[in-house]
Amino acid sequence: MFTSIIHLNSSEENEEGKKKAMEQIGEACVNYGFFQIANHEIPLDVLSRTMNMFKTFFACSDEDKLFAPAAYLKSTQHSAGIYEHFVFDIACSSFHICPKNPPHFKQVLEEMFSHFTKLGGVLEGIISECLGLPHKFLPNYNNDRSQDSLMGLHYFPATKAENLGKPAHQHPGCFTIVYQDEVGGLQVHKDGQWIPIAPSKDKLVVNIGDVIQVLSNNKFKSATHRVVRPREINRYSYAYFYNVQGDKWVEPLPQFTKEIGESPKYRGFVFEEYAQLRHRNRTHPPARPEDLIHITHYSISN
Repeated sequence: MFTSIIHLNSSEENEEGKKKAMEQIGEACVNYGFFQIANHEIPLDVLSRTMNMFKTFFACSDEDKLFAPAAYLKSTQHSAGIYEHFVFDIACSSFHICPKNPPHFKQVLEEMFSHFTKLGGVLEGIISECLGLPHKFLPNYNNDRSQDSLMGLHYFPATKAENLGKPAHQHPGCFTIVYQDEVGGLQVHKDGQWIPIAPSKDKLVVNIGDVIQVLSNNKFKSATHRVVRPREINRYSYAYFYNVQGDKWVEPLPQFTKEIGESPKYRGFVFEEYAQLRHRNRTHPPARPEDLIHITHYSISN
């Protein structure tokens, strides 16, 4: 069981607390690409209200949920279904169309989005310092929130034949903030083993994405993770994707390459190009799993 929990507020109360939190986050990013945070200053009632809103929405009929096809998706991998999700992108006008049921759905998501955006900025500064960069480096590099999104997920109960909700994958952006219900099912891969992430009503999970892995030239790890569905019970979660703008050029930073005598492990790329390749993995999956596009698509063989 993955139990490393970092208290964010302690990093602001005193220098010793800040040093401890930084060390814990840095170690987690190097070894797992995953960490849990407490004292994140997002009220528990906001987290719970958002979860309840998503549960109410997913309980609606398919007709009601298909009000905006670009925002709602139901998995068709198996006839019984595996999961469904709803994406709220505050910067995209097409996603401003929210269903009338549940009432105040859009307002609740906007409030949650605002809290996650603020927390993301805090985490970005902390991750910068953990990498040995100036506190404002990543916030200045990634100062456009137009590509961020909030996704609610509903996983249907497992069957005898299949219990995987989401197969092993990494997120393409900077990092993701996740809140899961009491059912659990989120697992991170480490040393050939799948380690469960214990659910907690007042804690959030943060996983590092591919952009940070590339910028740091593999110093920080993009977390490989998956979701396992339980039998006879539904699983719910929601995730905030802290991304970079589509035209952003991504490549290993000189601080982790030429300045320390290391060769870059990736060739540079425009983020939108990579995001489209990853999107194609879902819309037009290849016949062979090994042909799926990952960040290794840009790896340099040294």
